[in-house]
Amino acid sequence: MTNFYTGVLAITIFTLFLMCMVAGNNAIFPWSRKWRFIVSYIMIAVGALAEWGAMYLQCYSTIVWLHVLVKTIELVVAPAIPMAIVPVFSKDKKIFTIMGVAAVINCILIVLSSFMGFIFSVDSANVYHHERFYFLYMIAYFFESLFLLLTVMRTVRIYQSTSSWLIALMMAFMIFGLALQIIDSSIRVDYITITIAVLLLYIGYEDVLQSSDSLTRLLNRHAYDTRITNVDNVVTIVNMDVDYFKQCNDTYGHLFGDEVLRVIARIIRESFDRRGMIYRTGGDEFCVIIKGEVGNCEHLLERLHSNMEKARQDMPRLPFISTGFSIFYPGKESLIDAIEAADAMMYKYKELRKKLWEEGKSLSYHEIQEILNSKSVYEVR
Repeated sequence: MTNFYTGVLAITIFTLFLMCMVAGNNAIFPWSRKWRFIVSYIMIAVGALAEWGAMYLQCYSTIVWLHVLVKTIELVVAPAIPMAIVPVFSKDKKIFTIMGVAAVINCILIVLSSFMGFIFSVDSANVYHHERFYFLYMIAYFFESLFLLLTVMRTVRIYQSTSSWLIALMMAFMIFGLALQIIDSSIRVDYITITIAVLLLYIGYEDVLQSSDSLTRLLNRHAYDTRITNVDNVVTIVNMDVDYFKQCNDTYGHLFGDEVLRVIARIIRESFDRRGMIYRTGGDEFCVIIKGEVGNCEHLLERLHSNMEKARQDMPRLPFISTGFSIFYPGKESLIDAIEAADAMMYKYKELRKKLWEEGKSLSYHEIQEILNSKSVYEVR
C-alpha cells in the first residue's frame, strides 16, 4: 500500500464531496435528479473507501473477517452505482427493475462468496484473492454499466444531442480503468476513473438540459441563436407556428395549450425523422434546420400536415399549423433573407388557408401549396 494510492483516494473523495455540493446547488436540475446524482457520488465514495480499507487491512492487520466484510461491501456497492444514476435519464420502471434484479443477484452471490469463497476469498494470511467465479461479478458490473450507457444514449438522442459518441467514450474510459486494475492489481485507478466519468456525465447532461426546452424537449431559443449565427454552409430552413394558439389558450386553458405544444413537437419530430435539428424558437413557433438542400421539402411538410390530421382524429381540438421553408446558399444571399423568405411562405400559407376556411373550403396542404405555387390565389373564389 503506497502513499500515492492514499493520495489518489483522498483526491477522489474530495472531488466527490465537491460534486455533491455542486449537484445540491444546481439551479437547473429538480431535486429528483439532484439526489440521484448525490446518492451515486456517495456510493462511489463508499466503494473507494472500502477498497482502500481492504488494502489497509491486508497490509497492516490480521483480522480476516473484517477484511472479508470490507471487501464484501465494495463488491456489492460497485455494480449498483449505475443503477443509482439511471433514474436521472429515464423514468422507465422496467429498466430500473431489471438493473435492480441484477444488483440483488450480485449482492446475494457476493455475500455467499464471503462464506464460501467462490468469487473472492481472503486467506489465513489476510491476503485477498479472485476466485474461479470472479467473472460473475464482472458480468454484473458490465451489465449494469451497459444498461446505463444505453439509457443515457437514448435520452441524449431524444434531446437531439450529438454527443452520443462522447457518452460511448466515457464508457470506454471506465472500462479502460477497470481493465488496468484487472491486468495489474497494484494499479488502483478504478474509482478515480469512475469519478471522472460520472463528473463528465453530469457536465454533459447539464449542457443538454441548458440547450433544451423543458416543455417540448426540443432545442430551445438559445440553441437556435447559437446555431443560426454559425451557419456557414447550405441549409434548408423550415419555419412553422401554431394557428390561433392564443385563442386556444384563452378558450381551453394553459394546461391544454401546453399539451398542444407537446403533441405538435412530437409530431414534428416524427415527421422529420431526424432529418434536421428541431427548435422551439418562441411560444408557439418552431424551426427545423436541415443540412444541405432538401429537394423534397414539400413532401416532408405534406407528411407533417398529414400526421397532424391523423392526430386531430384523437384530439379534435388540436389546432392547425402553418409552415414555410427556404434554402440558404452562403454567398448568394444573407441568412436573414432566407429566414424572412421562409416566414413569408408560412404567412402566405396561413392567410390563404384562413380565407379558404372562411369560405367553407377545407383543402389539403398539397392543394393549398399548388395554389400558392401557381399564384392563383383568387381562383378559389
